[in-house]
Amino acid sequence: MAETLHDRGPAVFVVTLVLIILATVFTVLRLISKWGVTRKATWDDYCTILAWVFAVGLSVSIMIGTTVGLGEPDSKILPSWEMPLKRSIYAFTVFYNPALMATKTAILILYWRMAAAHPFLRYASLVTMAVVDIAGVVLTFLNIFQCRPVAAAFTDVDGTCIDIVTLYLASAPINILTDLAILLLPLPILTSLRMEFRQKVILVATFIVGGFVTIVDVVRIAYLQTALKDERVVDPTGNVTATNRPVNFTYDASFSLMWSAVEVSVGIVCCCVLVLKPLVMRIMPALLHGPRRLHTATPESLLRSDISKDPRLLDSLHMSEPPGSPLSAMSTSAPLNLPPSPHTQGTSALESPLDVPRSPRPPALGVIPEQRQSEDSAAEGGDGDESDGDMDFFQMLASEPPPAPAPMPSIEDSRTRRVSAGRRPTMLSTRRPTQITQASQEPTQSFLDFVNMKGKTPLTQLSAREAWWPVMFVSILFFLWGFAYGLLGSLTGEIQTLLQYSPAQAIALHNAYWSAYFFGPLLVGYWVLKREGFKATFITGLAIYACGAMAFWPSSVLRSYPGFFISNFIIALGLSCLEVAANPFIALAGPGHLSEARLNFAQGIQGVGSIVSPILAEKALFAGIDQLDLFRVQWCYLAVALFVVALAVLFYYVPLSEASDDDLEAMALQRLYNADMDKGVKAYGIDARHLLLWSGVVLMSMYVGAQEAVSYFWYPLVDQIKPGSDPFWDQAISHAVFAFGRFLAAGLAYFGIPSRHIIAVYIAGAFIFSLLTKVLPEGSAALAMLILVVFFESAIFPTLFAMILRGQGKHTKLASAATTMAISGGAVWPSVVYGVINLHPNNPTIGLIVIIVLYGVSTLWPAMLSSSDTMRRLVDPKWSKRRVARPGEGGESGGARAGTVDWSSPRDKPTTAHFETAQADDHSLGSLGEKEPRPQVAVIT
Repeated sequence: MAETLHDRGPAVFVVTLVLIILATVFTVLRLISKWGVTRKATWDDYCTILAWVFAVGLSVSIMIGTTVGLGEPDSKILPSWEMPLKRSIYAFTVFYNPALMATKTAILILYWRMAAAHPFLRYASLVTMAVVDIAGVVLTFLNIFQCRPVAAAFTDVDGTCIDIVTLYLASAPINILTDLAILLLPLPILTSLRMEFRQKVILVATFIVGGFVTIVDVVRIAYLQTALKDERVVDPTGNVTATNRPVNFTYDASFSLMWSAVEVSVGIVCCCVLVLKPLVMRIMPALLHGPRRLHTATPESLLRSDISKDPRLLDSLHMSEPPGSPLSAMSTSAPLNLPPSPHTQGTSALESPLDVPRSPRPPALGVIPEQRQSEDSAAEGGDGDESDGDMDFFQMLASEPPPAPAPMPSIEDSRTRRVSAGRRPTMLSTRRPTQITQASQEPTQSFLDFVNMKGKTPLTQLSAREAWWPVMFVSILFFLWGFAYGLLGSLTGEIQTLLQYSPAQAIALHNAYWSAYFFGPLLVGYWVLKREGFKATFITGLAIYACGAMAFWPSSVLRSYPGFFISNFIIALGLSCLEVAANPFIALAGPGHLSEARLNFAQGIQGVGSIVSPILAEKALFAGIDQLDLFRVQWCYLAVALFVVALAVLFYYVPLSEASDDDLEAMALQRLYNADMDKGVKAYGIDARHLLLWSGVVLMSMYVGAQEAVSYFWYPLVDQIKPGSDPFWDQAISHAVFAFGRFLAAGLAYFGIPSRHIIAVYIAGAFIFSLLTKVLPEGSAALAMLILVVFFESAIFPTLFAMILRGQGKHTKLASAATTMAISGGAVWPSVVYGVINLHPNNPTIGLIVIIVLYGVSTLWPAMLSSSDTMRRLVDPKWSKRRVARPGEGGESGGARAGTVDWSSPRDKPTTAHFETAQADDHSLGSLGEKEPRPQVAVIT
């Protein structure tokens, strides 16, 4: 077999040589551009030089290795080559991480230096730099001291060495994540830059090449995996060390070394391209700036030219033209930015003797005032008239945005003053000049010069038609964590079998996932949602989720139980942050009385993900249980991580509505008014909203615990209930009816069935059928009862979540975080069931007693709601219809006011006047027997 392998050495030599020459050329061009043209040296220049030195050492070691057997099968390696080949591979391992670390540090220093006006990019660059440098230093020392004694790595001295291939594969996620961070961090700013088309093409091409570095890293991993697979096949417990290589190791690893050199060299090229603009503008300015376009003189342009020479023509023309004429339209359109006439230079617009102010136009992001450009150019040694040419692309980010100028009157305002002074009135435009400021990193109304983003309507004011597309879009997240939940469940079982984990270790992996739901909202989710809003929480949760998916890679490479534990925890930590924002977003997006319908529908999509992922894991990823299964799962999780990162980028640019605490409080007060209730009204001697929240949190903990107990112990339950049945396909059927149950509840809520009735039926059904599962004898009937338990479990979570949020006002986000934390009950109650089953190992159905008790206690909650008129008014969806009595209309019929106005559409928003009018109409609070003035509320429109 070895004789059929062709020598890879020449290809590795040529590719490595060409790339290091290219990196050298660009490094020299960078130094000419920075030190020769702008005459300014910065720390990123020194880091780039250091990276180039390490890259040369790395490339030379590879090229020397190809002359002594690197890339050839073992049968062709001469005995005299063994020591030189060993030394060349050791030199590569020593130079690789410092070269990569120095390259990324240079880019991040450039980000930090050029992002003075953008704090997010500045701090994110520092954090990423810390990760890069810490990981780089640790990996460098691990590679230097890979053997004990150190000489055993490059001589024939006997020693103990670490598995170097495993080390490289385990560190791969750090490289990929930092590559993605470097690629994506400046993206929000770059997409808002306004520059010439040629510059934009070069800039986009540079970042595309930067993305190629990530692809190269993945390719390098594939070749490293080949070497590791050979090791696992020969000896599943062996290590690839300097003294113990598998067959044809240097042949398999040669392409991995070559792609490592490509990764470093291309990174240096991208780092240098970003600062070559000063040099290009000196030798080839046409490359970045196209030829100036000649404008044809038109009557309008000539007229504007005349006006610029004598602005008084504008008033005379305007006074002589009838309204609606072209000249009148010119005067009433957006204010003209006229160049100053010679006799007005040096005088402000307000002090001009002609009194023709010019409307200020704040510069767009990335546009630097001419004066500032000249200053920057002078500071860098450039000519003042070539300031633009002496700046690299990122220099546009260096200057602070100019302070917003004082409001200056437009031409229309000037004419208005003249009318008040006695001039003949004219038709005036009512439009006001809009000033746009960049207060955050969020994209402006347009980016890349061709994508226009619409304005955002507040989340609480969306109509049913306006809400459907954001609901569908955010439902992608529900599918994502449904897919992750099903995949992780299957994966935990397979890993337990493959690596022979004990049942206690398996339940601990399960608990690692669900316990993260307690910490995620408490430490991250609530604070991001409170301060930054829904979109920022989505992106944060997706980023953490991607890190957890990447963390699975080293866990599977090392076959480490603590690694699997941590990766499960991180994935669930990200998903918990997503749930903190996604559930209230769906519940609030649109008319309030349809909250349960929307959330059940979105959670039904999550159920679809729970159907797909176990089938994919069982039939595709784990078709045969062997050591290679973990390699397949590694690529699966890498693909998931990259998809999640792409989804986070997409979420950044999609315009999603937000809801401030003022919006939520106004909506809650409107609802209380509709229900004839006052803020702080009590039920059972407790504040009604507090009672709803905290009793709902307790119920959520019990429900999730019962549901997860059924899911986790499904296989032993089915084996005892109906021996011989296939638990996998029985569970697939239960997942299908679970999704159907949520879609059914969505339909019931949409057609007006009160949510307290829906949740009462579903909780009672789960209680009754779990009891029947326990008491019925073995057979198909008992299995059918167990499947029906899953069906009735389906709608409890979304219905309960929407009900808890209703009427919470400015505390809605806190309520969402508390309810999400209650999901950690999925770690508590399955552990209780596990303990009960351990006491009776021959009777798994004994664990159903815990589930029956939990659902039996849960039935008290809807009963508590229905037995109190206050609680009914607080949770019933009908009071969320925005209605108020019109002046002169009074009386009630069936709890609803006569002659009401439906404000479910944002066109009919309530105002302070509505509430003041309604306050005069003294309505009683029904059974509460109170007569207090109605609250005056101004809904933010």
